[in-house]
Amino acid sequence: MSERLNQLGLQALLRQGYQPAEGITLGRITRQDRQRLTVLTADGPVRAILSPKNRLAKKNKILTPVVGDWIEIEEDTSESGMPAVRMLLPRFSKLSRRAAGDAPVEQVLVANPDIVFVVSGLDQNFNPNRIQRFLSMAWSCGLPAVLLLSKADLVDGLSEKLKLLEPILYGTPVYPVNMHDGASLEAPLLHLTTGQCAALIGSSGVGKSTLVNQLLGVNQMATQAVRAFDDKGRHTTTHRELCVLPDNRGLIIDTPGMREAQIWYDEDQLRDRYQALLNHANDCKFTNCRHLEEPDCAVKKQTLINTQFDHLWRQYCLVAYGITDVSDLIRTS
Repeated sequence: MSERLNQLGLQALLRQGYQPAEGITLGRITRQDRQRLTVLTADGPVRAILSPKNRLAKKNKILTPVVGDWIEIEEDTSESGMPAVRMLLPRFSKLSRRAAGDAPVEQVLVANPDIVFVVSGLDQNFNPNRIQRFLSMAWSCGLPAVLLLSKADLVDGLSEKLKLLEPILYGTPVYPVNMHDGASLEAPLLHLTTGQCAALIGSSGVGKSTLVNQLLGVNQMATQAVRAFDDKGRHTTTHRELCVLPDNRGLIIDTPGMREAQIWYDEDQLRDRYQALLNHANDCKFTNCRHLEEPDCAVKKQTLINTQFDHLWRQYCLVAYGITDVSDLIRTS
């Protein structure tokens, strides 16, 4: 396979057991515009279209190809003059939320991310409760998170705001950054490497698209200023787009601003994320232990001797049970 596909994260796909067949065009979706997709292949970008079979996936939206997905493309073009999607390949991860409405329906935002960059402004956008929801959104999908606090060059009282975040971070790395200063973005980028993908999430106007432009070195994503009187952003970005960072530094997916993060609980991915912690569950006194207030819980005992497990357990309590204050639970260890 080509170096271009390796830059797109092909090795992760191969580790899942995928074996590309001869004569198959393989690519990763970088942008979706209704039924039309921009797909990056070994030979460069191509435009493809969803086949009628793919469109039937509306009955099960999680099967509809989205940005970040790996797909196989038909060799022949359709009546539209574009090749059609032949097959959606299995995802090894996904960032999802609960779709709007009363029914519990999963909406897959991006496919196959390795990490989530939660972006929050240090201006009037700063809201610890909202930041916690965005972090929980990543954790609920089994994904690690990094918090970027933008506009660090424009605000005072940084240390006070960082202190407000301490109770909700649970080991999450935090970086105050200036989106217009590439040097301030170097440390967050250490969480990425060739072929790995970060998904950006956050409210409108926090600087997600500005971040992408800064990393790419070109103004690829449209941006505009926030409203002066309340620092609220306008919904400039209306689509999701995967971009390949220069110098093999990984991939990044820009997403539209979200007003709120409705959590979708993915039990399998959650268990994968906390497997190291839950491996001790076999030593709990009760086989149905929830690792909360039950006596002789082996999982909770690990939190007392291992800081990393303590962070993971607090994340687990928040995502699985909605518990934000574990003070009473700790006293029942």
